Amino acid sequence: MENKAMKLYLQHLFSSSIFLLMFMMLIVSPAQAFFENQAKYAFEQRWLPMLVDSEAEKRFQAMQAFLTFPNWGLPVLRKSLKNSDSTGENWQTAMLIGMLGDSADIPVLLEKWRELKNIEHKTVWLGAVRRLYRKNYLPATLPPKLTSLSVIFPKKAAEDQNDTMKTASLSFSIDNPASVARLIRVGVHFWRTRLQENMPERYYWIPAGAQIESSIDVRILPVVHSSSIRLDFRLWDVGKSVPTLHQVGEIPITDL
Repeated sequence: MENKAMKLYLQHLFSSSIFLLMFMMLIVSPAQAFFENQAKYAFEQRWLPMLVDSEAEKRFQAMQAFLTFPNWGLPVLRKSLKNSDSTGENWQTAMLIGMLGDSADIPVLLEKWRELKNIEHKTVWLGAVRRLYRKNYLPATLPPKLTSLSVIFPKKAAEDQNDTMKTASLSFSIDNPASVARLIRVGVHFWRTRLQENMPERYYWIPAGAQIESSIDVRILPVVHSSSIRLDFRLWDVGKSVPTLHQVGEIPITDL
């Protein structure tokens, strides 16, 4: 009898607890929704503008707010980044997304980074991209593959050039056979030329199973004592320190 009474008591207590919890949710839910709306408004109208305030103390307070409440602040940062026309003024946004975001933010940050010209904090944007990738890095057994590489000299451009300076287009295609997206870095180096030997490094985001095609404009000024120009093409997975691929090519001077 005592066990039966105890069982009935526990069932009654459990039912009462569930009822009380549901009742509290009905009461708290409107208050919680109101609080979340107020918090979102504060991030959009107060903390976001303060990120670019002229006073360092206010900028610090704003960054502290985003770091303390990322669930409310991160959506505001992402929305601001996508809607921003002046990317050079909100490097703080990029830095915070690099700390709080995930790999889904990489394509947007990378696109904005490419649009920057002569911006002092351009390295912050690239640093945010690299940080997100390494923080969310997933290894893959299949590395990116270089499927095509060519140096094309337009005939029309050649007619406008002198006998020594040559302009060309370095074109290439890269496949990502892995089941995860890859952030790659491409480096190009020309040997036995007197101009623009080291090309600026390029970064590309390749979704799983996808392919990218790109081209780089180059200017070539061959040295007089060589019959060819050497091209070194290197590809890195940003999550690794050594090149994933290194391909060497020779461009005969007679073909220029």
